Amino acid sequence: MPRYSLDGDRLVNFVRRGRSRWKDFEVERVVRKRSKQVIFLRAQGSRVKLIVYFDGRVRAYGDLDGVAYAVKRIAERVLGLDRHAGRASREANQ
Repeated sequence: MPRYSLDGDRLVNFVRRGRSRWKDFEVERVVRKRSKQVIFLRAQGSRVKLIVYFDGRVRAYGDLDGVAYAVKRIAERVLGLDRHAGRASREANQ
């Protein structure tokens, strides 16, 4: 079973995609726990808490629901979990 996390090149790709959408996108803190990775970030003036579980689940919480949902979708695309993307884009991210 693959272990999903945003580290190394995937984290750089995640930040690059976030900054292409919002100019003030920045990762404030990354916390790794036994079963998940918690990323605190700021986008569009609001704080977002992104939780990436190692089994592939992704959750996002924030003041602005639209921003939190968009951050969640970006993380899913970077991890290759996006259900709406084609097969070619999932293979490119691995």
